[in-house]
Amino acid sequence: MILVIGGGSRTGRELLRLLRGAGARLRVLTREAGPADGPDTVVGDLGEPGTLDRAMAGVDKVFLLCSAAPRELAWHQNAIDAAARAGVALLVRSSILAASPDSPSRFIRDHGRADEHLRASGVPYTIVRPNFYMHNVTALWPAALDQEGNYYAPAGDARISMVDARDVAAVAARALTGDGHSGKVYDVTGPEALGHAEACRKLGSQLGRPVRYVPVEDAVARSAMLSAGVGGWLADGLVELYQDYRRSGTGGYAAQVHSTVLDVTGAKPRTLDEALAG
Repeated sequence: MILVIGGGSRTGRELLRLLRGAGARLRVLTREAGPADGPDTVVGDLGEPGTLDRAMAGVDKVFLLCSAAPRELAWHQNAIDAAARAGVALLVRSSILAASPDSPSRFIRDHGRADEHLRASGVPYTIVRPNFYMHNVTALWPAALDQEGNYYAPAGDARISMVDARDVAAVAARALTGDGHSGKVYDVTGPEALGHAEACRKLGSQLGRPVRYVPVEDAVARSAMLSAGVGGWLADGLVELYQDYRRSGTGGYAAQVHSTVLDVTGAKPRTLDEALAG
């Protein structure tokens, strides 16, 4: 049986579709039971270890993903510790590209520390490390455009090999259902590195109107996020992530293209044009 934590995310929803299509026995963690939940749903909370023990009883494998939040590291550690107590055969964890416990970016740092915790736990693992998600462009950017079609972000001239969440889910599904993935760290990217200006032009082609990237300073970006209702912790984290992308620049880690999707799944990763087309 496979326990999926984070099934409500874009990656998680696609993973559940793939696993169900493969006939896998599933259990899906949810914080609160709802009328649409199926018989494979179990109520639990990453902040309450006792509920995780109950959720993992009888489970063979676990997929772990949680949203960015101030307690994200503790939540990942709680799930890893519960997996160790349950003696699961494999934990597949969704991390982030270039995860490092020493990073100045809180997202990259927290994931790096969670990866370290997983390695030290004794739980057999696969770590999946996706780059910037394409659905930021396809789903979030259009609503952020001003009346002139300008998109503002502090990305500088960084190039990013952004990835489709469906391809990340496909890699995770293979790790959960196939052999030979234990102990592997999979860097998951799309097939090309794009700057924000290029991504905006592609978005404009899909929308049928010009879209232009406008670089802004960190303070301006943070103020705009706060005005849009983004919490301070998350706004600061996003600014830090963009600072890391700028340090990566046009040829650093964020611009590197990895062959993981093709190597693991046998299918080519989706391009941004394909993601925009649906």
